[in-house]
Amino acid sequence: MSKEEDNKALVGRWFMEFWGETCKLSVVDELAAPDMLLQYSLHKPRRGRKEIKAFMFGFRQAFPDLNFWGGCRPHCRGRLCGRPLGRRRHAHWSGFQ
Repeated sequence: MSKEEDNKALVGRWFMEFWGETCKLSVVDELAAPDMLLQYSLHKPRRGRKEIKAFMFGFRQAFPDLNFWGGCRPHCRGRLCGRPLGRRRHAHWSGFQ
């Protein structure tokens, strides 16, 4: 596969396994750099695998039916980039911040 195809596969896997209908937190250890920065709107930035997994654990409790999938932007040109497409519904107040 070309570098662009490899990158699209990585982004697709990240969206499916981290943001998808069923979250596999092990994907953070497999794909994320140890100092990865996760920025999600309206939430403080999270740095590092442990913080990212804790964020998603709490996010999944607040939004149990979370399901995002990825779409690669046409201007990626071999870089890792994507945009989330999907839905979520807040089931109840869980104190998630």
